Amino acid sequence: MSDEFSLKFKVVLLGQSAVGKTSICIRFCQNEFSLNQEPTIGAAFQNCVIDLGDNQVTLQIWDTAGQERYNSLTSMYYRGAKGAIIVYDVTNYDTYEGAKDWIKEIREQGSSSLKIMLVGNKTDLKNHSVDTTKVLEYCKKHNLLFSEVSAKYGIGIEDLFYDLAAKMMNNYKVDVLGENSLNFKKESQENSQNIIIKEDFKKDKTDSNCC
Repeated sequence: MSDEFSLKFKVVLLGQSAVGKTSICIRFCQNEFSLNQEPTIGAAFQNCVIDLGDNQVTLQIWDTAGQERYNSLTSMYYRGAKGAIIVYDVTNYDTYEGAKDWIKEIREQGSSSLKIMLVGNKTDLKNHSVDTTKVLEYCKKHNLLFSEVSAKYGIGIEDLFYDLAAKMMNNYKVDVLGENSLNFKKESQENSQNIIIKEDFKKDKTDSNCC
């Protein structure tokens, strides 16, 4: 097999309504942000192509509705997912508790090898009601990746997706190719409990295709 190949990984975005799932997706794929983002109805997805070293990866990012009436539909979007991003609002503690329910559900219904990242959004706002230290402890206990981001300003967004993609790629290498290492130009997150907050938004992705 050639050292260069292209893969597609399905990623689902989960979390309660208004935590910023759609804004995170649009910020990453299009580098745009809107204060008047319409709520997602059902689900929508975007394809975003990135490079991990010599490997080209297409992230098929499924943005799901957070409203309770759509919960019964969400489980069917888990099928085939290699990664999940569970989002909460750092200024709304209830959304953090709700995120725990999403984590429990996707672990019950998703693949056992699914990589899960818990993400606190809206770090640009004041009056945080979720204690980051406690979230880190929770993530360590439950073997979760963790990141805090601001979709509004693009802080931490790119690192979030690249780190998750690297973990999914490593899973693929181990499960399919029987390898346990991967060289890629963006250094992977060595400690999955590190908070990722970066000021820059690099533009080394290809244009996204929106469906």
